[in-house]
Amino acid sequence: MSDQPDADADAVARIDARVIAHTNRFRKVSNRYARVVTDAYGGDIDAAAADDDDTVAARVAEWERSQGIEPRDWHAIGRDERDDDESPAP
Repeated sequence: MSDQPDADADAVARIDARVIAHTNRFRKVSNRYARVVTDAYGGDIDAAAADDDDTVAARVAEWERSQGIEPRDWHAIGRDERDDDESPAP
């Protein structure tokens, strides 16, 4: 960060806005999905933001397999979390 307090505050605000946007987008699927997406993208939330939902889902499934995890149906998990019958469109 710089020696300029305003520049530092602006940088933090930009980071915070990116994190909030990431969390809001992927928590529509499941409360835990945003974290899994972050893991699948190696922490690069900008790359995740640039990808469409199908690409993100494919990358998450690929990452889960690489971790020895059976890919999960995140939309079904989200429905269970919300106790509803339909998952909203991401």
